[in-house]
Amino acid sequence: MKNYRKIACVPLGLICSAYAQSGMADESDIEKITVIGEQVSYFEKAGDTAMKMTADHMKTPFTTNVINAAVLEDLKANTLEDAYAYIGGLSRTATNANSFTIRGHTADLQNLQVDGLPGLVSRFGSPVTANVERVEVLKGAASVLYGWMDPGGLVNIVTKKAEPGHFNSVDITGQYFTDQGEFGIEGSVDSNGSLNEDETVNYRLIAGFENEDSFRDHVENQTVYFFPSLSWLISDNTRFDAQLEYIKEERSADNGLFVANNDISTINDIETYYQEPGDYDNDDGTAIALSLDHEFSESLTSSVKLRSVWHTDERHLYESNSVIQADNIADTELRRRNRNQFNEREYHFIDANLQYRFGDAIQHEVLVGVNSGYEYRQYDRYAFGDRSVEGYISLYDPEYTGQVLVDEPGTFRQWNLYNTGIYAFDKISLNEQWTVVVGARHDRQKGDYKLIGTDTFEETTSSSTTFNGGLVYQVTQSTSLYTSYAESFNPQTVGSYDINNEQLPAEEGEQFEAGIKISMLDDDLNINLAYFDLVKSNISEENPNTGFDEVIGEITSEGVEFSLQYQPTRTLQFQMGYTYLDAFVSQSYNEEELGNIAAFAPQHNAFFFGRYNHPEEIMGGIVGASLGAKYESSRFTDVNVDDRVSLPSYGVIDIGIFYELDDIKYALNVSNLTNETYYVGGVQDYRIYPGEPTKVSLSMRYNF
Repeated sequence: MKNYRKIACVPLGLICSAYAQSGMADESDIEKITVIGEQVSYFEKAGDTAMKMTADHMKTPFTTNVINAAVLEDLKANTLEDAYAYIGGLSRTATNANSFTIRGHTADLQNLQVDGLPGLVSRFGSPVTANVERVEVLKGAASVLYGWMDPGGLVNIVTKKAEPGHFNSVDITGQYFTDQGEFGIEGSVDSNGSLNEDETVNYRLIAGFENEDSFRDHVENQTVYFFPSLSWLISDNTRFDAQLEYIKEERSADNGLFVANNDISTINDIETYYQEPGDYDNDDGTAIALSLDHEFSESLTSSVKLRSVWHTDERHLYESNSVIQADNIADTELRRRNRNQFNEREYHFIDANLQYRFGDAIQHEVLVGVNSGYEYRQYDRYAFGDRSVEGYISLYDPEYTGQVLVDEPGTFRQWNLYNTGIYAFDKISLNEQWTVVVGARHDRQKGDYKLIGTDTFEETTSSSTTFNGGLVYQVTQSTSLYTSYAESFNPQTVGSYDINNEQLPAEEGEQFEAGIKISMLDDDLNINLAYFDLVKSNISEENPNTGFDEVIGEITSEGVEFSLQYQPTRTLQFQMGYTYLDAFVSQSYNEEELGNIAAFAPQHNAFFFGRYNHPEEIMGGIVGASLGAKYESSRFTDVNVDDRVSLPSYGVIDIGIFYELDDIKYALNVSNLTNETYYVGGVQDYRIYPGEPTKVSLSMRYNF
């Protein structure tokens, strides 16, 4: 006699049918069990980012977090920043795309990549998620495989690609700030199809818009985006993808709030606006991405990726510049600087690698590759530096001038930055229990800087070598112990010279990590506990004795990260995380800063998010609910005691209610349910960014 169970499931929110059969029973003996509300798991058993090859989570000696499509949908995260709070150890610092810290260290634009290559089409706004399949976060130094960046970690956006078959969807979302009475609307379409009968040439078109009035006075945003893609399955062993990204953003310039005496209790209402009505930050970006993957044999594969970005942005605003203190707090003013700056950027990067698998008793997966890129920057200051009293504005009684300050043209600057790196990485499976990884990279950087209209021209060349390695011991099928070491580098600004008139060496990062990973109950219960010690060194500081810069500065962060994902039933799942962090200035010429807590390095960071679907139909459809909670302890806006502000700890609750009927999905989401007043970022005491108050979103998705 044999017993077996056959289970056939369809996507999230639809019915999962299970058929149980014993022995040689015929069709009449089959018992049909219907499970309503089957969910797609939030957990990803494998990822591609940590080792630039598909690797099992249990055999990866680094901490990784994945925000997959199911999480993004349940969060109704229309931009990436909506999901940041549910990534352990990540803290927002402002509103720009790369405004966050990971493990207590700031992020460069290079720390935020798209399909493993740098270059964003937007700078002022957070990337939209309409074309995002998932977000993979690699914690710690990641330069060996991805080049120069700060050491906190890599956020890799994996985009949606064209697929065989036909499907279409339309999304529409309306948003409302309950206290301020401001509305917003967002919409997108996603259309996928095939251009030939055998479905080897496929297309996908994703497009959308956003029109939102912020909870902040005089602040609004209009965004349009267009993401077409094409895939060609040239053969069973070869795939070619081509993607285009275009985004245009017109948003009000907003430097947030300011405080008196570095004291957050003096802050004005979160709606208060200190720029001039009509000030703007505009973005316009286009990107082309090409990739070619080929399998020569079962043991040898190749991958070539190219990404080019052309981007412009313009800032035209009364820019917050410094706080003018007064004996009477009510008389405190903000000094604003007239700024009109136009920037151009280009990114052109290519990554090509070969992956070779060989060995019997001891198996190797060797990755060798070359990564090369060119970045162009041009910053044109049409107006910069007018700080006259006409630009001052009151803390509690702001009055707008209604006029534009006189333009005073500033500098026009250009950079050409080149980088070429070669890397090698080996994943060695000694046996079923032991896995060793080791990697190395050598980079050569070259750059030049020109101040237009002058004779200033500077050119530098430098090189960097980085290493990483790790060891995994799989104690049982469900438990792994691991330890790892990784390095990073980030070149100094071109023209940063020491006392000998030599280019300062690159900033360096070094991380030690050890942890345990547990995966049980057919991957329904997953736990990761890690300890890390991460140091960023070679930070440039001025030597007060000589007046020249030296690479003396250092920031150290160490801590513990815990994450858990559990799906006890097919209709209920949740994930949670907690990070304890101790990040501080460990070396500096400024003795007053030694030992100070690093900026935006909360000691405690925690989150919870879960969804439950009712296991019975209601009015012919599926009903579900979600609960999210996030907490951050207090953070400083700077390391300097004279400039920093302590932002208070906060806790925010988000809820969602879902109803799915046939091909239509409805969602009602309420973010910041308790209307908590909190602050997500800032610069010293003159730019403090408030978090969103209670916002209600009603969305509908139609699949056809």
